[in-house]
Amino acid sequence: MASTCLSAARADDPNAEGALELQSDVSAEIELPPVYVTTATRTREDITTAPAPIQLIDAAEVEAAQATTLRGLLDLAPNLHVSPNGRTLQIRGLGQSDTLYLLDGRRLTGEFSNSFELERLSAAMIERIEIIRGPASVLYGSDALGGVVNIITKQPAEGFEVDLDVQYGANDHGEADRTMVAGSLRGGDQTFGYSLYANHLQRQPYTEQETALIGVPRAGALTPPSQHPNGQIRRALPDRYPADVDYRDRAHVDTLGGKLDWQFNDAIALGLDVNYVQETRENAFISTRYRSNFEQQGKPVMVANMPARQENDNHRIDVAATLDWSPIEQLEFSYQLHYGHYDKDRAIFAIPYADLGYATRADSASSLNKTTMTQWVNDLLAVWRPTDGQTFTAGLEHRDNAVDSTAFDADNRQFSSAFLQHQWQVLPRLNLVYGGRYDDDSVGGSNLSLQAGGIYRLAPLARIRANYAQGFKAPQDRDLYVDQVNPRGIPMLGAKVIAPEFGKTRASDLDPETSETIEVGLAGDSARWGYQFTLFDTRVEDRIERVREGAGLQSYNSFRNLSAVHIQGVEAEGSLQLTGNLRARASATRFSIDNEDSDEPLLQTPETLANLALDFDPTPDWLLQLITTYTGEQHYTSTEGIETAAGYTLVNLKASYQPAGIAGLELYAGIDNLLDEAVDTGIGSDPGPFGYLGVRYRY
Repeated sequence: MASTCLSAARADDPNAEGALELQSDVSAEIELPPVYVTTATRTREDITTAPAPIQLIDAAEVEAAQATTLRGLLDLAPNLHVSPNGRTLQIRGLGQSDTLYLLDGRRLTGEFSNSFELERLSAAMIERIEIIRGPASVLYGSDALGGVVNIITKQPAEGFEVDLDVQYGANDHGEADRTMVAGSLRGGDQTFGYSLYANHLQRQPYTEQETALIGVPRAGALTPPSQHPNGQIRRALPDRYPADVDYRDRAHVDTLGGKLDWQFNDAIALGLDVNYVQETRENAFISTRYRSNFEQQGKPVMVANMPARQENDNHRIDVAATLDWSPIEQLEFSYQLHYGHYDKDRAIFAIPYADLGYATRADSASSLNKTTMTQWVNDLLAVWRPTDGQTFTAGLEHRDNAVDSTAFDADNRQFSSAFLQHQWQVLPRLNLVYGGRYDDDSVGGSNLSLQAGGIYRLAPLARIRANYAQGFKAPQDRDLYVDQVNPRGIPMLGAKVIAPEFGKTRASDLDPETSETIEVGLAGDSARWGYQFTLFDTRVEDRIERVREGAGLQSYNSFRNLSAVHIQGVEAEGSLQLTGNLRARASATRFSIDNEDSDEPLLQTPETLANLALDFDPTPDWLLQLITTYTGEQHYTSTEGIETAAGYTLVNLKASYQPAGIAGLELYAGIDNLLDEAVDTGIGSDPGPFGYLGVRYRY
C-alpha cells in the first residue's frame, strides 16, 4: 500500500484531494491510478514500482491532520515513532541523527542531532511528505543511514490561490497554550509560477513541578549542603528546591519562504527557492551538575541537580537556484546551487543563581554555544531514457561546509560524490532498480554504497518486492571536535579532543557507521482496500555512540565506535472502506534489537508501534476522525540506572466542517490524548487532553 490515504482513491496529480465514489462492488476492486513520487529514485516514478520502502503523506492527509508543525504530521504516520517531547524521530529503531531531512530535495543546515526540526518546520507550508524507511545512501550519501524525510513545500499552481489558517489550543488546565497563524499564496500560468508562505507559531511551556535534591561533592561522594563542612555552602544552598520542569518548551517560531518557477522555453526552466526560519526557545529543567562561584581546594565547586533554564535563539536561511535543461526528449539535466546558513546562540542560566554565589543571572551563564554554519552545495543530475522501460540517472555533488563555533574547533569540510542508477522494466510485470555511489569526505574518508531491488506484479492486487540497500554515516564534527559543557552540565569531549584536566589524554579517530538492509514485501491496493507487509533485517557496524568516561563529578561524555546492532522486524499496514462513508486504517511495527557488543538495551527505542484510525464523513460537509496510537515500553537512564517506561496509548479525536454554502471555508477542532493517558516523565511526559480550534479559508 503506497499510502494510507484518507480518500477512497488516488489521482494522477500527487496533490489531488478528491475521493472516488464507490459505484459498485465491482468498480471498487479496480486498481487505482498511479501516484508519483520523486524521493525513491530522484526521478518521477509511480510509487507502486519503487522497490525501496517509500511512504507518502499526501496533501489530503496533511490538511486532515490539523497539525501546526512537521511533528504533528509524523506523529500520526504509520510505522514511525516520534518521542513525547517532539525532539526525535525513529525509523525502524534508528534515531534522529540517522535520518536525513530534505526540504524540496535539499539538505537542511542545522543541529547535528536534528533536535529542533520536527517542531521548527511549519505544517502550513507543506504540500506532501515522502519518507524512505531504511538506508538511502546510494542516492543521498552520508546521514541517510536509517531513512530520508523529504518535506515538499507548496508548489506554484496555475491560476490564483490563497490559503489562510488560524489555530488556538491548550490542555484541559489551560497550560501549554499554542497559537498558529499561517498563510500562503500561489499562482501563475504555463510560463511563470509562484508560491509564497508565511507562518507564526507561539507556544507556552507545559510544566510539571518536581523536587531537585541538591548534592555537593565531599570525599568523592555527594552530600546535602546542610551536611557539608564548608560553612559558605551550608549557608547559601538549601538541600532541595521545588523545581519547574518544562516537558514542552516555550517557543516562538516564524517562517517565511517561497518558490519562483519560470519555463523559459520547451527545453529550459529556471527555479528559485527561499526558506527563512527564526526561532527562540526556553525551557526549565534540572541540571545534572552546575558550576558554582564557590571554590574548594582552588577549584570551582560543582553542584548536582540545580534548577536551570536553557535559552536558544536560532536563525536559518536556505536559498537554491535551479536550472533544468532538456536538449532532447530522452535526456534531462538539472543543476542546482544551494546555500544554507545557520546561526545558533544558546546559553544556560542557573535559576537560583544567587545561591550559587553569582551576583547576576548573566554571571551564572554556562554551556554557551555560539555557532555559525555555512553550506554551499553544487548538485548536477542527469536522467537518460534511451528506450521505453529504461532510465539511467547519474549525479555529481560537491558540498563545502564551514563552521565557526565556541563549542568546537573544526576545519572546513568538503564532501564530493558521484552516483549512477539504472531503472529497468525487464518485463511488463517486473521492474528492477540498482545503483552505486562513491563518497569522499575530507575528514571521514571515502565510502562506496550499493543498492539493488526489484518489484514483481504477481496479480492485479498483489506486488512482491525485494530490496538490498547499504547506508553510511560519516563522523560528525560534534563527534570528533566538541569541547564544551552540555546543557546538563556534563563535559562533552570529542574523540579527537585532549583534556588532561578530565583525564582524557589521548585523541582517537572514528570510522564511518555502515549499515546493510535486506527486506521483502507484499502489497496491493484498490479503491476499497489496501495492504502492505514488509520483513526487514538491518545490520549496523561501527556504531558511533556517546560514552561516559571517568567517575563522579569528574566524568565526561565522549564518542567511540563501539557496537554492532542487528535489527529484525515486520511492518504491516492496511485500509478498508467499511461503508460508503466509513474507512478504517491500521498499521503495526514489531522489531527486535540485538546490541551485539553489549547486554545493555538501546535507550528510548520502543520495539512495538501500532496505529488504528477511523475516518467517517456522515455528510459531504463533515469529516470525523478517531485515531489511536500505541507505543510500546522503552528503556531510559535515570539516577537509579536503566529503567523501563511502560507502553502508552493515545486517543485523538478530530472533526472538520466545510459548509456547502461558503466555498473555501473550513472549521475544525480536535482533542489530543482524549483519555488523559499518562506518559512516564523519563521519556518526556504528556500535557494530557489538549483541545484546539481552527479556521481555514481557501480562495
